[in-house]
Amino acid sequence: MLSSFPHLSDSEFNGACQHLLDRFHLHSHQQETWLSVDLLHQSETTYLRITTALLSPQTTHIEANNLTSHDELEDDADEETLTPTAPPDPTIHNSIILSPTYRVPVLYIHISDSQHRYPPTMINLYSYIIPPQFKVQTEHVGVMGGITVTDHPVTNSPVFFIHPCRTAEVMQAIVGEREVSAGEYLMLWIGALGKCVGLNVPLALMRENETK
Repeated sequence: MLSSFPHLSDSEFNGACQHLLDRFHLHSHQQETWLSVDLLHQSETTYLRITTALLSPQTTHIEANNLTSHDELEDDADEETLTPTAPPDPTIHNSIILSPTYRVPVLYIHISDSQHRYPPTMINLYSYIIPPQFKVQTEHVGVMGGITVTDHPVTNSPVFFIHPCRTAEVMQAIVGEREVSAGEYLMLWIGALGKCVGLNVPLALMRENETK
């Protein structure tokens, strides 16, 4: 059980990340929500990165510009056969890192795109990351302290993050008096705040351990 719930030690957080990674490897074929899960060790920091698909785009300037460029290419091509190489589809990288100050997990989010079309702006946040049904809640600081932009603790790139100031309070309310393991804690934590930014634990990962 946890040594200082609702807070986590480094070893408890690392164990929770490994637990979730193991469950993904065991059940990834039974779900399509998470594209990949990676346990990374960089700059003396261990963190979990969950990659998910981008939300279906809403009407933005990006799509309008892309359509215009595509139409122009077709008009200019005439009889010439074009064989463009399509860039990889953009994805969402969700980094889960233990806060050294609050001693709780913190979620950092950015859109990974080889053409750098999705900078961390509020327009892109609400168009491609936050599901429409949670827009009002996030606008009124309803997600554990609100979503803002900061530098990723490891990569130093600008990313979105959910401030951890209320995380311990929320986890205490969710768990109550029962005891949970570090792995259960992390899954409950994702369930508590992840849904507001489109990060949900696949049902397959929540099942009891099965024999391969």
